[in-house]
Amino acid sequence: MDATVIDLVGAYNARAFGGSQPWLIRSAALDALTEDDAAALRELGLELVVDLREPGEGPDAVHGLPVRSVPLYRSPNGAPTTGAIEDIYEGLLRTRGEALAEAVGAIAACEGAVLVHCTAGKDRTGLVVALALLTAGVEPEAVVADYARSESTVAERRRVHAEAMLEGLRLSAADRAAALRLHLRSPAEAMRHAIDLIDGYGGPHAYLLRHGLSVDQLRALRERAEERSA
Repeated sequence: MDATVIDLVGAYNARAFGGSQPWLIRSAALDALTEDDAAALRELGLELVVDLREPGEGPDAVHGLPVRSVPLYRSPNGAPTTGAIEDIYEGLLRTRGEALAEAVGAIAACEGAVLVHCTAGKDRTGLVVALALLTAGVEPEAVVADYARSESTVAERRRVHAEAMLEGLRLSAADRAAALRLHLRSPAEAMRHAIDLIDGYGGPHAYLLRHGLSVDQLRALRERAEERSA
């Protein structure tokens, strides 16, 4: 599986799966997307944007692309600012399966390309994209490798923001290191841990079926991924 980097002026960490006619795109937030960016995404066949952020986490979309909001945390505190990546992924997989399945179902329902994003396009996006890719038959280590690709871009773009956000929290050295890892890194071991948890539910198909998707939806996703990747 080769993901193609998409160069956008108003967004970063963007990659497409499926060649010249992708079925899935991942990205950081699209809040600063330019008209040319939006036009380029439409030329790729973009049909839907799935925004995984919490209400109020970003401004209202002005890019004109169709958006479906699927907040993953649905927490009054919004996205976590501290903690271990593995623990946060585990919490999402154990308690937010319906939301994760809803996001994958939105991908399955579209004939064209679907773009999934959160803020940095790393954690929430990483889990939804991993479930979609695994369902499509992509090998786990290829999913891990794609997830890990986000780190260099995200670290460069988010370091100043992350350090400023953590400045006043009076964290211990260990907790601060864990928080910076959460905000800036996409370590392979974190995604392997998530995939191990998914396997504990019987694999991606069993996990998504358990949380509301149908066999037909899973079949449609895999067939479209295979067709676009041929």
